Amino acid sequence: MVELSREQFEAFMSKTDFDFSTPAGWDAFLAERSQGGTGRDADGLQLRDIKNYAVGTAFVNTVGQPVRVDIHVRTMGTGLALPPGILYVYHPDASWKKKVTSFYVGPPSSSLDFQLQAGGGGTPTRPEWGSLYYIVMKSGEIPGRGMARRAAEHALRDAFKNAGWFFTRGFKMLSRGEAGYSVSVKVGANPVVRDSFMPQKIFSDEAQERLRQMGQRAMSTLPDR
Repeated sequence: MVELSREQFEAFMSKTDFDFSTPAGWDAFLAERSQGGTGRDADGLQLRDIKNYAVGTAFVNTVGQPVRVDIHVRTMGTGLALPPGILYVYHPDASWKKKVTSFYVGPPSSSLDFQLQAGGGGTPTRPEWGSLYYIVMKSGEIPGRGMARRAAEHALRDAFKNAGWFFTRGFKMLSRGEAGYSVSVKVGANPVVRDSFMPQKIFSDEAQERLRQMGQRAMSTLPDR
């Protein structure tokens, strides 16, 4: 196994998350993770690449006017209050320019409803169509909010405690924890979609080998808690 330098490890730890609060952050995520994307490690391996973010998606189609989007967020468990967090929705505006709309979610309610407008334009013979994407992130997972880096380090350590399971069975979904969120979306007259997660590209064999190296270093350098 090739010994990794401190500089290589710090480069790996330099990006712990995608910034879903901005269109640029969503564009970076989709450029790597979508089925037509360049791959998780296209810009080099970073910690954020091992996370399988619970990004949902829904179809948007408009003829003339924007359509109403209804979003229902509830807890995964029974009788639990919503964990504090933020719902980020990446969607087209009336000019089909992508924007991010965000909503706070949290206690004391166990479910919340939100609305926004998406898309616009088009004609009966040439409608406009595309997709919206969403994710609900708990407060501790949001970049720049203190605990995000520590949570990312713990996720890395946890992922490599059982490397065989990690590589053969999949990746931990960051935003579907034990007390996570279930999201239903209805766009205009389209059917309701619930927890419809977008497929995400996996690692190449070469990237998996480098991740094993990163994991060995992480297990020896990161704090347990």
